[in-house]
Amino acid sequence: MVFRLLGLAAFMALSVSAQTQGLAKAPQADFPALDAYFNTQLAKKQSPSISVAVVKNGKLVYAKGFGYADLENDVLAAPNSVYRIGSITKQFTATMIMQLEHEGKLKLDQGIRTLLPETPTAWDKVTVRELLNHTSGIKSYTEVKGLFDDQAMKPTTPAGILKTVEKDPLDFPPGSNWHYDNTGYEILGMVVEKLDGQPFSQSLRKRIFVPLGMTSTFFTSESTVVKHRAQGYSPDSGGFSHAHYLNMDWPYAAGSIESTTLDLAKWDAALYGNKILPQSSLKMMWTRTVLVDGIKKDYGFGWQLDRLNRIEIVQHGGGIHGFTTHIRRAPALGLTLIVLTNSDTNNPEQMTADAMGIVDSRLKVAPPTAILDTNPSATEADRNTLKSILLGKLDRTKLTPEFNKLLTPELEQGAKAQLSAMGPIKRFDLQADETKAGVRTRTYLVTLGSIVLKMQIAVNAKGLIAGLDLHP
Repeated sequence: MVFRLLGLAAFMALSVSAQTQGLAKAPQADFPALDAYFNTQLAKKQSPSISVAVVKNGKLVYAKGFGYADLENDVLAAPNSVYRIGSITKQFTATMIMQLEHEGKLKLDQGIRTLLPETPTAWDKVTVRELLNHTSGIKSYTEVKGLFDDQAMKPTTPAGILKTVEKDPLDFPPGSNWHYDNTGYEILGMVVEKLDGQPFSQSLRKRIFVPLGMTSTFFTSESTVVKHRAQGYSPDSGGFSHAHYLNMDWPYAAGSIESTTLDLAKWDAALYGNKILPQSSLKMMWTRTVLVDGIKKDYGFGWQLDRLNRIEIVQHGGGIHGFTTHIRRAPALGLTLIVLTNSDTNNPEQMTADAMGIVDSRLKVAPPTAILDTNPSATEADRNTLKSILLGKLDRTKLTPEFNKLLTPELEQGAKAQLSAMGPIKRFDLQADETKAGVRTRTYLVTLGSIVLKMQIAVNAKGLIAGLDLHP
């Protein structure tokens, strides 16, 4: 089950003016259609600010900030505004693991306990590869009951993070299923520290930030003074409030980086060369995961993999208290869109997709079309399932045992908070209906307030919900 995090705003934009050392810059493009699009997004008041960059063939062609990076001090957003990027961090962690693999210091199919023998014996069959592609079966610590109510506001260590889940059984045998897992990337961070013999933050600087001239990218520490740092917010009835506090020890190697659109543009440019990794290693990171039963999943190592109009899309989003972010790449066309926002209920994934279509019509997402609904009672049941999630009243007797285990109360609670903040259900249109191996999967285009999401719900032959995916 996937839920991705999707205000008071000024229709102002600051053009690129920050340092772009290490990144070739083309003449600043006008892109009036992009200006109009992001001003329209800002008007929805889902975030105080939006910071945007467009990179074409390694050259920065558009970089602007819209709205306010800091509401209290009336600080306008700009291309050099520093945002927490959440799970975009994972591609940096995965890259360092691949660097270590290239250096011969580890193997992808090596058991994790051969590198970290202090980890639980139950993880004995988990490999580095399975941590990278979310198929380890290890419970994600972000699903631990009550963690964000108290524990995550206090300092911790990587070992402390693992203690929250080390006694839990595996959700499934390693390699047999896919489930997004933040714990896996915390473990990978510990591997980097062990093999490099230094703190994870120092490895980031030495291996990536310094070589690429990413001078405004940091492993977040609240004690560090960071110029142009954006503040994180959550919408409320009066506009925005400060986001719920999170001690940044907890996201660690799964989500603790903060950066700018300009620095992420440098990162994107480096992915076309061999400075950080050989292209052969990067290709492995962008290869779809294959489960033991042969089923493919659209995820590589720290990157989500998609296809649009026969063009490969490599992307990833980030959601962390007060911030939502997304980077979307079309490598074959040399085009990248980066969107950073300082609200935890925004939808930057949709923005990068829409904006990429504005820049290059070949990447325009076709408007969804509804199909004839021959089973309106099933549609009504699925709508009621979504409604129960919004109300926090999901009937778990309607879930398969396997899905009931994966959908923890913490995930359900987080989904309720995120989705209900978007607004009521305004549209619920059927887009696809197919049955395979006795499981019926129906896809809907759902409008919550002004936010449009895609919902897929799988129901088995006994009428039990076997899976539910909700995303931009």
